[in-house]
Amino acid sequence: MSATKVRPCPQAPIDAKRASWTVDRAPSAVPSLRTNAVAVLQTWGLDTDGDQSFAAILVLTELVTNAARYGRPRLGLIDVDMWLDCDRVVIAVMDSTTDTPVRRDAGVDDESGRGLRLIGAYAEANGYEPHRTGKRVWAAIGPHPAPEDGVLLLDAAEAAV
Repeated sequence: MSATKVRPCPQAPIDAKRASWTVDRAPSAVPSLRTNAVAVLQTWGLDTDGDQSFAAILVLTELVTNAARYGRPRLGLIDVDMWLDCDRVVIAVMDSTTDTPVRRDAGVDDESGRGLRLIGAYAEANGYEPHRTGKRVWAAIGPHPAPEDGVLLLDAAEAAV
């Protein structure tokens, strides 16, 4: 296991294209958040079938799921921000605990423990920063995300086998 690094979240430029949501911590909230986020990426002119959009939605899902599972969301709600910083999609999720996010080494049969590894694989940069009410965990997805060395990712067809 290894801890995620404390790194300040990039600040959204004043004129950035930006979207914010407050979502319920229930797993049932994630699909509609993904649908809304895809629509936003499309309005920003990103190819919603492209690698950057795929990686952004995957990372968004993992960040929100981790906040719901480990972050003790305030009033059961999770604050999510997403903005376009030049050619990078930045996603930041707030939770109300100061606990350091820890990357786990999941076994082949484990049903969880891969989220931070996936985020690290697709993000150009990622980290967390303390905040007055907890912490903000963030990731920046560049225009050509590629998994880091040593991370085996399957496409949907391979995973179904």
